[in-house]
Amino acid sequence: MDSLCCFSSVSQVVGGRSSSNSGKGKSSQSPVKYGFSLVKGKANHPMEDFHVAKFVEFKGQELGLFAIYDGHLGDTVPAYLQKHLFPNILKEEDFWNDPFMSICKAYLSTDEAILSHSPDLGRGGSTAVTAFS
Repeated sequence: MDSLCCFSSVSQVVGGRSSSNSGKGKSSQSPVKYGFSLVKGKANHPMEDFHVAKFVEFKGQELGLFAIYDGHLGDTVPAYLQKHLFPNILKEEDFWNDPFMSICKAYLSTDEAILSHSPDLGRGGSTAVTAFS
């Protein structure tokens, strides 16, 4: 994956533009388009939010992967989610047949992995919102 800096997108921009804090893109196979913008608040701490916005080829299908990871008490957990959550979801065997259960299992296994790495990741945490197209 690309760099895990908070303002560095993990985006594959197809037919769009991207800068360090915003971007847009579109599907090569459907009319789906996306855009994103990251804005740091007024708090006196660094940006802790990460995102994913990209289209990938998965088992012969184009799949849009979109996520926002809102970090709390640091950026290590949202960075971990940016790198690992979608791969964990997509490696679930029943992803196409039962996406709901596959996503639930992947969220749980990713949460367990974060907890098992807590000495390395610190005390922080993150929310995670994911969407597929």
